[in-house]
Amino acid sequence: MSEDRRQGLSVTCPVHPENDRIQRVSVVYAADAPRLLRPGPVLKSAGRLAWAGTGCGVAGAIALWIGALLGKGAAGPALIAALVCFGYALAMYGWAGARRARVMIIQRGMPGALAVWGSAWYCDECDGVFFDSPVAPDADVAEGEVITPAAFHRVVWKAGRYGGIPGRLVG
Repeated sequence: MSEDRRQGLSVTCPVHPENDRIQRVSVVYAADAPRLLRPGPVLKSAGRLAWAGTGCGVAGAIALWIGALLGKGAAGPALIAALVCFGYALAMYGWAGARRARVMIIQRGMPGALAVWGSAWYCDECDGVFFDSPVAPDADVAEGEVITPAAFHRVVWKAGRYGGIPGRLVG
């Protein structure tokens, strides 16, 4: 790194002050997208699950209709097929509802998590993350303390109030 850029960079690593390979966590994430530097869980839409539930419900209705058209011999198997389809439809709707609730939790916590995530710096030499300004009061990280990417991941998740173990909501 040139001497001009070094003078423009006012942040130094607490462990390696001579290191000039320091970047914002957001820049490292944008370049490499490491999982532990992610600002929040991956958001997945519930739309496909809801449509799958609707499809299963329609298939059950069609099975009932076909059973009624064909008569007595087909009514029993058609009823069983319809019940299975309706069961899958209810399961898909339940899964979609749980996913929507999870998305709402993540969206509510994202501003707090992004505030902590945006104030972090990454030192390439120590493979650690540190903050140059005070972090959220409940973060349990002192200003200038270098923490591992895994510990940083937990701090961001705690600030976002995502709850649980950091890997749980990624699905």
